[in-house]
Amino acid sequence: MMKVFITCLIISAFLIPELPGQESPVEKGLAAISHDVIRAQLGFLASDWTEGREAGEKGERMASDYIASMLQLYGVKPAGDQLREGGRSYFQNFTLLKTIQGDVHILKLKSREGDSFSSTDFSYNVDFTVRTVSKSVEMEVPVVFAGYGFINKKLNINDFEKLDLKGRFVLKITGVPMHARKSLSSSELMGSAQEAEEYLRDKGAVGIIEFNPASAVVGNPEYREFMNMSPAEGTPRTGRQRAIYSIPGKTFPEEMIRITASVKTVNEILKGTGIIPDEYIRKADANQPLDLPPLTGKSIYFKTDVNVSQVAVRNVLGIVEGNNPDQVIVAGAHYDHMGMGNGYIWNGADDNASGTVGVITLAKAVMATGMKPEKTIIFALWTAEEKGLLGSRYYVRNLTCPIQNLKLNINFDMIARYISETNNKGVTMTYTRSFQSFKTITENNIKKHKIDMLVDYQPSDDPPGGSDHRSFVEAGVPVMRFKPGHREEYHTPSDEIDTIDWDIMEKIIRISFSNLWELANSSW
Repeated sequence: MMKVFITCLIISAFLIPELPGQESPVEKGLAAISHDVIRAQLGFLASDWTEGREAGEKGERMASDYIASMLQLYGVKPAGDQLREGGRSYFQNFTLLKTIQGDVHILKLKSREGDSFSSTDFSYNVDFTVRTVSKSVEMEVPVVFAGYGFINKKLNINDFEKLDLKGRFVLKITGVPMHARKSLSSSELMGSAQEAEEYLRDKGAVGIIEFNPASAVVGNPEYREFMNMSPAEGTPRTGRQRAIYSIPGKTFPEEMIRITASVKTVNEILKGTGIIPDEYIRKADANQPLDLPPLTGKSIYFKTDVNVSQVAVRNVLGIVEGNNPDQVIVAGAHYDHMGMGNGYIWNGADDNASGTVGVITLAKAVMATGMKPEKTIIFALWTAEEKGLLGSRYYVRNLTCPIQNLKLNINFDMIARYISETNNKGVTMTYTRSFQSFKTITENNIKKHKIDMLVDYQPSDDPPGGSDHRSFVEAGVPVMRFKPGHREEYHTPSDEIDTIDWDIMEKIIRISFSNLWELANSSW
């Protein structure tokens, strides 16, 4: 009889509804979020020990070990690579290609008129510079002058329309004509620049030679006292040779060769053609462009080489399995930053130790609820965002589930600085326009949990920004992102812990957890 009584007692314990005064799962999760929790985690991630967390470097690997240990501490299961002995790792390992410029950079003008032939050599880093490409290149092709190389349907302008572009270098002036700057918004001008590049690709141009009419030389003088400073802002550089990073593919990427030339180099190319850049600019600025004659008998010889190496990197992935494994929410942030050099460490406290801590703390809060969610939640910390969103792109391209199972990406990037010293409550919320419920849920949770925050809601059919949510937008996955400010310490060694605004960081984590828990346990 006693056994029956005890059994009934145990069963009834699960059936008794939550009593008044008892904490709900979401209240338990919110209680797990505090200043002390986020300070402790960020204190290590943004310390000198992690050496700026540059992708593929020792400091970033140390940071990833720390993140994995915190997920394990909070009881989040690993969701990375399959292990030989069974089970999974917290790490999704993959390889990037690192490409840096080699030592050979040659630009020559070859001119032929009748039976006469001449060749002019230009000096690298004085007369021209080259943007790093993915492979070594050698070619000799014709060249065509395209003025500003400007396209805009609204103004009915296409500087390329009458030109043969296939297999040619396109010589163009930097910027846009004055009348276009006065007539168009900044977003319209940006759209025109993208349209021009796409047009050149479609028409088969091999590259662009761009020049500023005011620049007699290009490049930077190689004096040691200048090499540690950015000419534009007077801020220290990382001191590392500029490299491009890519995910290995089956073919080389299609890319435009980009050369920046000095005005004296351009004048040499245009010599004898009747084209005078200053005269063209004066007419084009007044919307009176000149007809552009072909550059007959002129070709460009170009050669550049690169050095390519492999870099081992890894995302950190944890999972809280829901009752429905076919519905997945990914809460993600990049944990890499810019590394170190020339005696400086780019610790990236806001960018993006703050977002990393946000995701880890969300994991802690979800586990503190003591309840299994309906949807599965992936906690993802991406590598190589600073190299081109490569960690999140690799994840999206190598899913272990169908892409349609991904119902939402919540992205955390730079969540710990106020918009300004006088605005200590405002944040923007960028989200996929077709999910208006995201706004409603946020408004309700701010009110319900008394989160003192002013939200500027910014729905979009194509949510903008240069962060990892773009990898999901491009794959058709809905996104949500909170962000307060974008301050002057961005991408400088001054992005340190003493600049962090703990208050706004905690508020963003709290509203994000409230939203995440509701979205993980409801249909929307």
